[in-house]
Amino acid sequence: MDALNLSWRGQPHSGKRTALHSALRRLAESRGVPFSIQTKQFFTGGVKADTTQISTTADDEGDEGGSDKDCFPYEFSYVHVGFDISRMSMQDKIYLKPILQRWSVGSQVLTGHQERASRILVFYHAHLFSTESYFLLHSLLENNFGDVSIWMTSELPVAERLADYFIEIPVAKTLVSSGPTWHQIFEKTLTTWSQKDYPKLSDTMAIRSFLYELLMRNLRWTDCVHYLLDVALSIPLDKSKRNKVLEILAKQEATAAGQTIPSYRIPLLWEALFLELREALSQPKVDGGLSSCIEDTRERSEGAPRAQGTKVATRQSKSKGAAHVSNGSHA
Repeated sequence: MDALNLSWRGQPHSGKRTALHSALRRLAESRGVPFSIQTKQFFTGGVKADTTQISTTADDEGDEGGSDKDCFPYEFSYVHVGFDISRMSMQDKIYLKPILQRWSVGSQVLTGHQERASRILVFYHAHLFSTESYFLLHSLLENNFGDVSIWMTSELPVAERLADYFIEIPVAKTLVSSGPTWHQIFEKTLTTWSQKDYPKLSDTMAIRSFLYELLMRNLRWTDCVHYLLDVALSIPLDKSKRNKVLEILAKQEATAAGQTIPSYRIPLLWEALFLELREALSQPKVDGGLSSCIEDTRERSEGAPRAQGTKVATRQSKSKGAAHVSNGSHA
């Protein structure tokens, strides 16, 4: 089993990490080594000269050094080293490169009865990997085939570039999560929008504030679109509204695993998506013609007081017959 590259795939809070840890425990028992998960900080740019390896013991100094903003926690045991992609703050390609560079040093472990020395490299939330990260993983598997195994959890299928290397294990069990989830937040938002009138120009600021709150909490573009899709299919909506929402989500780009968009386009795509959804879910316009901002302008212009008794001088045109009579009188 430790010679395979495995991906546990399932919905959020379905128990993928628990299933992976159970497999690691069985692997440790088969190797005859104890299984205990411990945590340490990984620094991307340590200041010590000997910080070239990933720490594998609790009392090892390992990668101490560097600033707190350049580090994140990772877990390790005698049989694996694990990293959470969601903790990398949308910069997974920057963190993954030093991880793989240090992988070849200090990664030997007790072989046990199977006489196997490869450590399992674990990635949680692997569907958040960027395109560049998949290039790095592909290179690792090509150059170290048989010497390293990658296990990961994911909410999406393995990216096409790596699909031939992995075996997917479905996880269908649903666990109850404490506190509000992203699904509940989007369910409340879309339900509220479906009960509001057609948006006005002033509503764009509220929509922009909401989406930037999502960005501040490191919600990824891919996750956002899939949450919206799940909610659009589950909440009670008119058939016409649901079809509009599904059409909007279907045309969004870079929504599969291993796909990314340039950083400068992220706010533009988010704003365009949420504004389209807000208009599609809202109550229809009264006249079905002009947009709300134009209606507001027309209402203000119609409601403005007009001056009474004011006449505008206009130039009256004369007919040909009147002109002929006028010329004849002068004759």
